[in-house]
Amino acid sequence: MTETAPAPAPAAVGAPETGFAAARRSKRSAAVSLVLVAGAGAAALTLGGLDPSQREEEALVYGTLGACIAQQLRSAEACIAAYKTAQEAYAATAPRYETEADCQRHHGTGGCTPGGPVTEAARGRYLPVMAAFLMGRSDAQDLPVQPLYPHAPEEERDAAEAGTAGHGGGYCTGTGGRVAYAGGVSRVHVPASVARTTSTTPRTISRGGFGGTGRATAFSGGSGGRTGGFGGG
Repeated sequence: MTETAPAPAPAAVGAPETGFAAARRSKRSAAVSLVLVAGAGAAALTLGGLDPSQREEEALVYGTLGACIAQQLRSAEACIAAYKTAQEAYAATAPRYETEADCQRHHGTGGCTPGGPVTEAARGRYLPVMAAFLMGRSDAQDLPVQPLYPHAPEEERDAAEAGTAGHGGGYCTGTGGRVAYAGGVSRVHVPASVARTTSTTPRTISRGGFGGTGRATAFSGGSGGRTGGFGGG
């Protein structure tokens, strides 16, 4: 008569697993943990960058090359290179207006100049003057240099005269953003969507300032204010 081997006793509840079962469970737990960690990391990245275009960049604004060199936040060589780049961009991309009056509606009295002396391509038109230039705090920041123009739209001036609103002044970029600049303070904070967006071709504007093509991105300056761009508010 053949004897039947006794069945293995069931594992006790709570007893540690050993051998193949324990190894398989360990691998499965590790895989689940990796998925959870990866998911948490992705969620953190998503939450931390819901609108990366509104990340603020610290930039420097100077009305003259001499002011940049004198402050010594950047080297003299960096200031000279930035100023030259801004001048070249100004001649190539500054907005064109058909009449001086059209130009002054946005840039104010004294804020415009005949285009011919600046570039032959703008002869017969008017350009805003290059009132300042914007550059990064360091080369590593890789912030594009931009020429800046007077920001004095007619509707803001009228509101200020009527006492219904203050006129912020400051500068605007060639793409329609406004730099709410406090005089004497070179450091400004600008959303990346504006600081890293530059003009590549000039726009010819017949009337009404830059607002004729729609509202532009708003951004803050050294004083922390926030206001509209070429749209006028």
